Amino acid sequence: MPGLPGGNAIPEPGRREGHGFPKNRSIRSHVLSASVLRGLRIGVATEIQLGIDDYPILDQFSEEGFVDLTFEIVDLAEDDAFFRFHLASSFEGEVVGMGVVLRKGVGPGFDEDMDLIQENVYRQGVRFYSAGEQSDRLVRAIAKLYGYDAAARRMIAEEAFTAIALQQGEIDLAAHPVRLKIFGRDADPIDEDRYYESFFNVDIANRLVFWNEKDQDYRNALLAALTRSEGDSSQISAS
Repeated sequence: MPGLPGGNAIPEPGRREGHGFPKNRSIRSHVLSASVLRGLRIGVATEIQLGIDDYPILDQFSEEGFVDLTFEIVDLAEDDAFFRFHLASSFEGEVVGMGVVLRKGVGPGFDEDMDLIQENVYRQGVRFYSAGEQSDRLVRAIAKLYGYDAAARRMIAEEAFTAIALQQGEIDLAAHPVRLKIFGRDADPIDEDRYYESFFNVDIANRLVFWNEKDQDYRNALLAALTRSEGDSSQISAS
């Protein structure tokens, strides 16, 4: 049933709650060089596999039937209200990616009793926007990973999400990883055929994003939301 997270329900088959960061998320290059590392901090323990142009391989952490996507943050900028950046990844010998606008000042989604903090539910807290052909390739890559027809798909100009941080206590987006749950097409009244959820885990300090699947039943809605309709001439905007 769609809605904001509340209790501690056991996930149904094909569903999962709170899927977070890989236990190890440092960047490993095929050839260790400054150009490959691009300022990414090398952490302890785990490795991230790199592909074309030394970007992370898109689906390397997909597991147990879930499609999880890994990106590098590039061209990071910020103002008083937002972080703005481009996400880039490697899929089947091509670079795929999109632009993101992320609200700053995100607070914890839950109090000490694990009750939802309503004022920390952020409408349009995350926005995706097309960066042209890279983004069209990304939508086609997602379709292929889902097992759908990928031909001729193009990414919509922009898609906005409600966002909640799946954690308690103080949050510093710039310094520490933050696990977000994002809700697409969630305006009232909710159309269950169009509504979808996913996890959007952001590690700005290490310049990484993990966009993880929440529920396989949301695949149709997610892909439909991100695919530009035939004849749609919307202007691409990152404002």
